[in-house]
This record gives sequence, C-alpha cells and structure tokens, in this order.
Amino acid sequence: MPARYLVSPSDIELETGLGKDLLRKWRQRFGFPLAATQADGRTGYTRETIRDLLSIKRLLEGGFRPAQVIGKSTIELERMLRAISLDASEPQWSASTHRLIERLKQADVARFEALLYKHRLGGTLTEFVRNTLAPLINAVGEAWSRKEIEIHQEHLCTYAVERLLHAEIRLCKSKHGYPRILFATPSEERHALGLLMAEAVLADQGAHTINIGPHVPFNDLKLAAASCKADVLALSFSFAYPARRVRPVLLHLRRLLPARMEIWVGGAGVAGVKRPPKGVRLFPEIAEASDALQDLARRKRG
Repeated sequence: MPARYLVSPSDIELETGLGKDLLRKWRQRFGFPLAATQADGRTGYTRETIRDLLSIKRLLEGGFRPAQVIGKSTIELERMLRAISLDASEPQWSASTHRLIERLKQADVARFEALLYKHRLGGTLTEFVRNTLAPLINAVGEAWSRKEIEIHQEHLCTYAVERLLHAEIRLCKSKHGYPRILFATPSEERHALGLLMAEAVLADQGAHTINIGPHVPFNDLKLAAASCKADVLALSFSFAYPARRVRPVLLHLRRLLPARMEIWVGGAGVAGVKRPPKGVRLFPEIAEASDALQDLARRKRG
C-alpha cells in the first residue's frame, strides 16, 4: 500500500483528536485500531481506519460507551450515526447556524469569517460565544456525522473561530480587583477550542486572562501559575481524554499548587467525575463559571 494512503502512528492524534494512551487502551481491550504494515516495513493507519475512529468519536460525543461502538463495521457505525443525527430529520438549527454551515460546505473562508464577525457585532462577546459559537460547534459535529461536511471543513471552522476569539480577547479590558486566571490543558490533552471559548467569556466579564494553550506538563503548569501570580488555574478536559485519569490529574495538581489558588475545570471529559477533589470546582456550563467569577471578584475586593 502506498505510503500516501497511510497515516503514521505519530500523526493519528492530530488526525482524530484521540490521544495515544486512549487508543492504546482500546487496542488492548477491543483489538482496534490496528496499524497496517507496508512492504517496506513501515506502519500506519488506513484512511478507512481514520474514518471509523472519527465516527466512533462522534458516537461517544452522542452518549454511547466505548464497548457499544468500538469494533463495529463501517456500515454499522454509519447506521448508528444516522440514528443519532436528530432521528434522520432536518437538524434543528437556527437560521444563522444554517448559513454558517453552508459557508463551511462551500469552503468559502472569507464569507464564513465575515458572517462570524457580523454575528460578533450583534452583542457582547459573552453572547456571541453562547448564542453563536456554542450552537455552531455542535452543528458542525452533527453535520459531520451526516457526511454533510468533511473533516477539513471542520478544521476550517476551528481555525476561523480560534483566530476571531484570539483577536477579541486581546481587546478585552480586565476590571480592577478581578482575578487573574491562567488557562491551559494538561499533558496529552490537545483540544483547546472549549478552553478558548471559556476564556473569551470570562475575559469579557472582567477577568485578567492568560492562556498558555494545550498539552502543558504538570511542572510547567505549576511554574506558570506561580510566575503569572494566578488566582485561578482553569483547565479543560475533552471527552477524548481518558476518564480514569481526570481525577488523579486534578488531585496531583491540587497538591502541586498553593491552597489559595483555585482550580476550575470544565469540558465534556469531567462528566464522569462524581466527587471532585477538595479545592477543585467543576463547571459543566460556562454560565456557572461566570457566576463563580463574580463571586471571586467580590471576595477579592472585600
């Protein structure tokens, strides 16, 4: 098989957003995904395997457990995706979300970004994140599961949203007496869009925000939090992060950081954490983090 048709093991996480530790666990338990070997001895993953992994990712986002989907054939995965795609009916998107998805389908980057910016001008940055971006990101996932868009179009959306949010966050002015919040994801968590959306909302409401990005080792998180004089370390875990590791990571970070520094955590990956460590706050919804920001600001001023 020609090398161009294989994805190397080192690139599979970039292609799928699924961490190598998670894939190793699946391989040990379910026998999937398996790499193909070329005549020259090099190994990699076929495009069919990548497609199946992306389908599995969507099904997990839709509420399935790994044992229910891993090992299914491509046809079975597609059937399951159709079943969760709003019961094969028309998606219940707003008119504005429909228009944005149509721009993505056309790969019309300029018009997509222009439409995003138009929505941004329609209200506050917080409203833009909640009312435009959050529905858009969900719709992109649904459109992909319906095979209405390709993965490169999803990447286009992520790129455009990240670029706009970075620019908007730079324009935000922190309020006197509001906390300094350091945003990051821990090692092997490379999904950062949700983290950036949370930063945008809290920056818009007056927090002093510093984002050092994804995949940051523990000791670097500790050093960054200290050097930035952060009041809060804000973390995000995606659904792809191994669930069994989330609480141990939080426990370890809680021990590393001074007690005065709060740890706030969000993202789909924290759904399975029933009992957060003492001194760690979970925020399933960004609105809850907004309330916590105002409460912390009052305490700092008091």
